Amino acid sequence: MITGVILNWKRPANVQRIVEGWLAGGLVTEAIVWNNNASEPLGPIAGAKIINAGQDLGLYTRFAAACLAQHECLLLQDDDLELPSASLAALHTAWQADPAVLHGVFGRASRPDGSYARPVQGDMHVPIVLTRVLLADRRYAARFFDVAARFASIQQEALPEGNGEDILFSYTVRRDSGRLNRVHRVPVTELPSPDSIHRRNWQAHIAHRTRLLRACEAWLQEQTHEDRCELQQV
Repeated sequence: MITGVILNWKRPANVQRIVEGWLAGGLVTEAIVWNNNASEPLGPIAGAKIINAGQDLGLYTRFAAACLAQHECLLLQDDDLELPSASLAALHTAWQADPAVLHGVFGRASRPDGSYARPVQGDMHVPIVLTRVLLADRRYAARFFDVAARFASIQQEALPEGNGEDILFSYTVRRDSGRLNRVHRVPVTELPSPDSIHRRNWQAHIAHRTRLLRACEAWLQEQTHEDRCELQQV
């Protein structure tokens, strides 16, 4: 079965609706909600484990919460969409067939100049899967923090804290799997999304993500070169 992980900031009604939908569908049998809004502690949600942080610890907390998961299959989801039961079932089937990569709905690929990014949707391989909604193997949650430490200097400039975590997570998985990730053409239901990150300062948002994307791509290429050198020495 699946552990669902979701962050809350200022959309508790959305979060409750999403979690209730997860548990009603039957595939998600564990729900973990991490609330980063210390000024508005989140009350109980039937069937969910609630973590109320004493301060905003940023977007990396989704992976910290995921490390607590009971199940190997993780559902990471934002609070601005719902995933119909049939869509989740389709993603889960794809994950079961190939758990080494990420399986999501919204993909991104770099532009020809290496900048961030052009949207990719459909049934195809992609470099980056957005954490708006994806399925991942639990082991990658812990691995994320090893990789993220390499990019700490870039991420010090992230607004809000941890912005770009989907890029880092996608490259974490690519490094370990040696392959691209996957997006799938399944329906989603958009929910109200006031106070979205990208709407606060679009130019700064894209500039930061471009810098991080280029650094991740360079790191991936460096690792590939090191692997080839090791093989030549065997």
